[in-house]
Amino acid sequence: MGHGSKKKQAVLGRFIYVIVPILMVICGAWVQPAHASWFGDSWSRFDRFLATFDPAGRYVRQPVEKQVPALTFKGFYRQWTDVMLTGQGRVGNRQKDFRFAQLQNLFELEMHYQFSPNLELTSVNHFLYDGVYNWQDSAGLYAPRINETSRMYHNFDRIVRELYLSYRTHSLDVVIGKQQIAWGKMDGQFIDIINPMDRREAVQLEASDFEYRRLPTWMANVTYFFGANSLNLLYIPNFEQNRQAVPGSPWYSPSIPPRDTVRKASIPLLKSARQRKRPSFADWGDHEYGARLDVSMEPLTWGLIYFYAWNDDPTSFIIDRRVVNNQVVLDRQTRHTRLHHFGITADYATSFSGVPVVGELPVVMRVEGLWTKGVKFADANRAASAATGELNSGLITRDTLRAALAVEFAFPGNTSVILQPSLFFTFDWRESLGNGFGGGVGDQWSVIPVFFIGRPFRFTRDRLRLEFTASPYLSGPVREWQGLKTKVVASYNFSQFITGRLIYT
Repeated sequence: MGHGSKKKQAVLGRFIYVIVPILMVICGAWVQPAHASWFGDSWSRFDRFLATFDPAGRYVRQPVEKQVPALTFKGFYRQWTDVMLTGQGRVGNRQKDFRFAQLQNLFELEMHYQFSPNLELTSVNHFLYDGVYNWQDSAGLYAPRINETSRMYHNFDRIVRELYLSYRTHSLDVVIGKQQIAWGKMDGQFIDIINPMDRREAVQLEASDFEYRRLPTWMANVTYFFGANSLNLLYIPNFEQNRQAVPGSPWYSPSIPPRDTVRKASIPLLKSARQRKRPSFADWGDHEYGARLDVSMEPLTWGLIYFYAWNDDPTSFIIDRRVVNNQVVLDRQTRHTRLHHFGITADYATSFSGVPVVGELPVVMRVEGLWTKGVKFADANRAASAATGELNSGLITRDTLRAALAVEFAFPGNTSVILQPSLFFTFDWRESLGNGFGGGVGDQWSVIPVFFIGRPFRFTRDRLRLEFTASPYLSGPVREWQGLKTKVVASYNFSQFITGRLIYT
């Protein structure tokens, strides 16, 4: 088969991947009123078939649960395809010779075994395969040669996502094992800091992905309830770090030079990198501790948090200086540093009456803020001083603040509008600083005023829903405007078991 024919087939395949979901959504929205037509009748029959289509539940779950009454389980399958609409070409240090950024197939199996009314064992397992490395011809996608997890979950750590034993009473919850905890509710990570993240999607990682991208860790999680209030205590002996996009993966940063280029350019620099120092499970001083107090004062609820933790991203320390072939070489070691997190959260629900056109308008306001003490920043001035004068770590310590205020309006027709300005700020900032946890990116401050609107459509019985999100990125005092990210989502619920989504960013 000729090269031209293969190219045409590839283009046709990409076209089908894009157009089929669009047609499914359009057909689902259009044919519902057309019961008189042959196509409408056919769709109605197919729609009724989908409404009860649950072969796994009927032929697997129900028979097993009947034989083992103490066991309950559920699951889902999700196929997630990301297609880049821009053409191929060179981007930074990479030749982008691929079109698909994700062809992920994820199967989740969640099981619960009830030993007694209060004692339960829970297991959540993930089986993931990303066909992006096999289903397209690309020299730039070689991540599985570095880490097979990029293509397929193949070990206990990734397959067994959660595994914990829980003991629950009216006033006390005790959960011990591998688990994830979501402290935050906002679009973005503000107080949602307990679990690290799988950041394989880099800048494309969004709040809707957090449930699947958090990295559960082994911990003891105890919550005491008193009245409408609660106190949550965490003890985490097992440290887990953020996992970034692997070299040779679709979202690996094009600004980073290839390893072979770095190796040829400066072998002494490679030799200067010391082995990473990680927190140890065996050292009690390396464990993490957290606490959260929630108080309900209807219609206001508020909470305070504290988390004594490690920075989930390592920091590069200068530890020595040598001269090799008349060239100064700084020996470096990456380490995780301790952080003190102090946070607040609050929710307030109210309703405005007599609003023109709308009438009664329910409103929910949320606030989340996190002050982090002792963040290490790389300082270009100190690194230069380490190379020419007094040896130092090349780092400087600063405090950071990240916070968000969200106002959600519930308009008629189940229309939701959310305004969420978000702030990231570095105290005592100067231009020689790099980036650090919680601070502005490349600047002292960054502001992201997020706007969201979404609504279902009644003529589809609220099964078709459209959403739009705009996130402008402002910063100062140096960069000012850093860009605008927009997202359009069309989702359609074919049944209680099947949902389709088309997302454009």
